[in-house]
Amino acid sequence: MITLFEREISAGGIVIKGEGSGVKVLLIKDSYGRWTWPKGKLEKRESPEGAALREIEEEVGLNNIKIIKRLDHVNYFYRRQGKLIFKTVTVYLFKAEGDEKLRIQLSEIQDGRWFPPEEALRIISYKGAAQILKKALALLP
Repeated sequence: MITLFEREISAGGIVIKGEGSGVKVLLIKDSYGRWTWPKGKLEKRESPEGAALREIEEEVGLNNIKIIKRLDHVNYFYRRQGKLIFKTVTVYLFKAEGDEKLRIQLSEIQDGRWFPPEEALRIISYKGAAQILKKALALLP
């Protein structure tokens, strides 16, 4: 049987901090110059939750975060080096504890910042991403 595409499994997280009207949302500017949440491929024998935690720590340096809920998964196709890739990303909602400073992994991403929810919704780039972010924000007290 001929496989028409490669399969890629990733996980990531929407990270929030603060309470009430002071809530902020973490977004990263990926290597394509688009705002999104931290995410990346699962490593061997790694759970989606573990991958999401690891990617957030690697890309922005946060490790004092706790998982609130699995939000959704996103499926899409993209091309890498001429190959068609079918990607599934499991997305979690996390809450940052304390006041850790972001440490951006510039070898992988261009930037990372905390945004007010309205601004995050306006600048998030990928198809379907705003709907998942809205879903996350609706869960906040």
